[in-house]
Amino acid sequence: MELNKIIESLLEENKTKRSYEMLEALVMKVLQEYFHERGKELIPSYIIKNDFYYGEFDGYAPEGIENLEGPTIFETKFYRSKTSMNKLFFKENVGKINNRIMKSGLEVRNIVFIITLELTEKEKEKLQEQFNKQESINIEIWDLINLTKIFELYPQTVNEVYENISKLLINNKISTSIKESKNDWKSKQRTNIEQLKKAYVDDDLVLFLGAGVSIDAKIASWDDLVNDLLVNLIGSKLSEHNVNLNEEEKAFIVKKLKASNGNSPLLMARYIRKGLEDLFGKILIEILYKNSVDTSDLLDEIAQLCLPVRNRVGIRGVVNYNFDDLVEYNLKRYKIKFRSIYREADLPLPDELGIYHVHGFLPRNSDEYDSLSKSLLVFSEEGYHDLMLDPYNWSNLVQLNYLRENTCLFIGLSMTDPNIRRLLDIAVRKQEENMYKHFVFMKRDSYVREDYDKTNIHNASIEKFDIVNQNLQEDYYKELGLNIVWYDSYEEIPKLIKQIKE
Repeated sequence: MELNKIIESLLEENKTKRSYEMLEALVMKVLQEYFHERGKELIPSYIIKNDFYYGEFDGYAPEGIENLEGPTIFETKFYRSKTSMNKLFFKENVGKINNRIMKSGLEVRNIVFIITLELTEKEKEKLQEQFNKQESINIEIWDLINLTKIFELYPQTVNEVYENISKLLINNKISTSIKESKNDWKSKQRTNIEQLKKAYVDDDLVLFLGAGVSIDAKIASWDDLVNDLLVNLIGSKLSEHNVNLNEEEKAFIVKKLKASNGNSPLLMARYIRKGLEDLFGKILIEILYKNSVDTSDLLDEIAQLCLPVRNRVGIRGVVNYNFDDLVEYNLKRYKIKFRSIYREADLPLPDELGIYHVHGFLPRNSDEYDSLSKSLLVFSEEGYHDLMLDPYNWSNLVQLNYLRENTCLFIGLSMTDPNIRRLLDIAVRKQEENMYKHFVFMKRDSYVREDYDKTNIHNASIEKFDIVNQNLQEDYYKELGLNIVWYDSYEEIPKLIKQIKE
């Protein structure tokens, strides 16, 4: 099978970041055989790591090859057109690769860019010039013609790898993961924070906030909201018939109703909303803020991150999936100009930070806001269905625009919402460059326990499982364009946010 047909096939079949990874794995596997026959070594997915940095080169040849003498780096670049290549090549590479080289401590003599397009010598020279203005390192461009000549030498290898590409990807990931130490995730965390700092300095950072942001402020969780609403619904309906339930009886009925509704919060919310009718919004607000406080360490750090920076914007916008007004309250504490957006056609002024309540807004002081009744309230099953089925809904368009144009940081979100994943997937498919530009804070799962050492379960084996499991999770989220910023405890999140602004 011809190389250009393989490339077209992988891009067409997968249409996600996975296709780029498959192409890279195929190219590196064939090049390894090419190097081996010539008595040279090519190391795919070469990891650079120290206490403060974690990065990777697509390939590294310690001795170079043929006319490329000395340590040589290989970087694969997959562009769908020359227009994309001309637009993105310089942006993607200059600075980023130089930074990785500096962090690696390698005395790199050559960088080979593998580009899966057919280029003229003049086009290659133009790309080389962009780099040579910056660095003295020798730059080589291998295009589709160069690759095809190498691939034609190993038709059996090409076919075998192509037929088993998914298996190869998993094997490569596990092999790489096993070589990692248990603390490498901390280096990755620092590297990701550095990238977030750059996005912040470039006025490119957008915050996406979920329920976890309000936990310390004691805003009612989703389950608590549903349970309390059920109690209100049951109590109000039965009292109409002079049946007054005590607390134990209410708890018993709630438990049974949850079981009979398949433990689906969305299904129960739909049932509750219909039952409470006009009282639904009022009761929901009461329950939402019942035990709440105005701020927390996390909310305070988010507000400080939103402080405008002299001659710069700082945070580009905030997408808030929560109903509450705690973000607004904390922005007021720092006298930050903002506008709460909760309906179509609302727009912030140029000097205002937009807070987009894409699932609805239920502030404590409703008199301060206009036309709240027109706010979309995504609380029940039909609300989610409306969002999923309406691609032109204003809330979908706001999220999609930020996901396509900016760097987004997800805080307090489990990433299980199907609509968020759908929008991320759409944004990834529309990207022309092979970049994972968004970030999500996620709690690290570790199965290592002290008491395991007293049994036949050995921590050394469990540690390796943890590392492989985390790396496979990272790969899954990269398909959605997301980099995971791991943390061990919830209390770390405010500190990580603070580092972005430092």
